[in-house]
Amino acid sequence: MINLDLGGDVLSEKDLTLWIQRVGQEHCDPKKRHEWRKWDSYSSLHFVLYGSGVLISNGKKYMLSKGDVFLLFKGNEYEYYPVAHDPWSYIWVDLRSSDIEAMFAPCGLSPEKPFLHLNDLSVYIDLLKNLYDSYDASDVQQIKCSAYFLLILGELIKRTARLRLARSDSSVKQRHIREIVTYMNNNYRLPLTVQEIAANNHISVGRMMALFSELVGMPPLAYLNRLRISVACEMLKKTSAPIGDIAGAVGVEDRLYFSRLFKKHKGMSPREYRTGAVEENPYDWLKDHNVDFR
Repeated sequence: MINLDLGGDVLSEKDLTLWIQRVGQEHCDPKKRHEWRKWDSYSSLHFVLYGSGVLISNGKKYMLSKGDVFLLFKGNEYEYYPVAHDPWSYIWVDLRSSDIEAMFAPCGLSPEKPFLHLNDLSVYIDLLKNLYDSYDASDVQQIKCSAYFLLILGELIKRTARLRLARSDSSVKQRHIREIVTYMNNNYRLPLTVQEIAANNHISVGRMMALFSELVGMPPLAYLNRLRISVACEMLKKTSAPIGDIAGAVGVEDRLYFSRLFKKHKGMSPREYRTGAVEENPYDWLKDHNVDFR
């Protein structure tokens, strides 16, 4: 039995015990019968090395394949079996702990979500092989197995931390884009420059340009011009205002430049658009770029 002090920012502050019960590897026969189990004394962690299989937990069916990891929690009922045309192979670890849920929560595993996917299984292959080889009935077996298992657990925790950081970073980027786009939506009538847009949104020009390139797929001024043309299209169809007035209303004072810009985006002049049988939602492109914050 190994006693672990897993206090800190990542794991709950409590002492956990760990005992590696068994370690094994199985290349499943395509005709292997369905396994239905309820673990009463230990939990079982499986790393799918290749092939495919099915896990049924809490009435839900999951298709798993290479790179997937699933944990069968003590006290829960599970059914799992290989897919006949592509049977899976996995390394499994049966283990006991004073609080298995606390141990694996930082990895993103729980009774409600008992599996996760590893994009890069190679990080774990050598550790799993060493863990498997350490289960040899020697006097130091428990120490060696526990050491390799903890290294694997550490990699799983690091993976989850990286995913959370990436999601957090993505959320911050989306918030910045929403704020900037909303600002332009509200001020497209003004002769805006990238410097003014950035300054009014408390962001550097370089950072703003990079965000638009990554999340919108075009520079800020390209977005602004497309927005102006969309507003102009709506006004051309719904009002009888002179084209020069419409140009000024969308922030383009030079009527000739407005006509050139309009034709570049719509393939026709403003007058042709107004009199032609054009049926469209001029704002559809916003949805395509995930920036429809109107």
